[in-house]
Amino acid sequence: MNALKRIPIRYFGELHDIELLNFSVDLEEVKPMVPQGIAVRDFNGRALISMVNVSLRKMHPSFVPEFLNFNYRHVAFRLLVDDSVYNDGTCKGIFFLRSFTDQQLIVWGGRQMTDYNLEKAFFQKTPESFLLKQGSQLLEYRIGGEAPQITHPELLKTVGLLDRAYAMRGKDLLVTQILREKWPLEEVNITNFQTNFFRSARLEGCFRVNETIYYQWKPAKKVNIKG
Repeated sequence: MNALKRIPIRYFGELHDIELLNFSVDLEEVKPMVPQGIAVRDFNGRALISMVNVSLRKMHPSFVPEFLNFNYRHVAFRLLVDDSVYNDGTCKGIFFLRSFTDQQLIVWGGRQMTDYNLEKAFFQKTPESFLLKQGSQLLEYRIGGEAPQITHPELLKTVGLLDRAYAMRGKDLLVTQILREKWPLEEVNITNFQTNFFRSARLEGCFRVNETIYYQWKPAKKVNIKG
């Protein structure tokens, strides 16, 4: 499996129906879930998870024609990490704590070729609501109401800077950079947020992107670990 992951593949695709649900959890709750070598970002004793809920379309690796593409909904608990030592003091990275799709074939392929930590789950999606369920665990929320409720200071700036994903493969720290021409995040209000995936989850705010985003994932590269 790791042999396939070592192939330097660039992926292209489109992002549609994008929602970024942001919630924090106690730092000590997530630390045991993160491999050594990846530093969890500390927000006054809490970690921040920017959950992406997105429809990926026209996805294809660089070595096949564009018409040989695939589509799926991708939901991921993207844990913010402290990678400032690699970016001149600015944090830009995430770690895929857990990722989900409702297509078994995508789960299999993703585990062979990527570090998404993909799992199969049930989704129920409408323009105003979302439900993620896996066994007895669930996460749900509704979008609507009055003015957006953003509780985390500088949340928009913090989330807007995220453009690279880290993973540990054995003793190697790898980074995959995400390229996109724009990222027009718009604040939205959330109601009825609840989850038991994390016992200490606290809603911090939510964003939508109401445009099609053309993007690409660069091949993963080994990072020269500092510190």
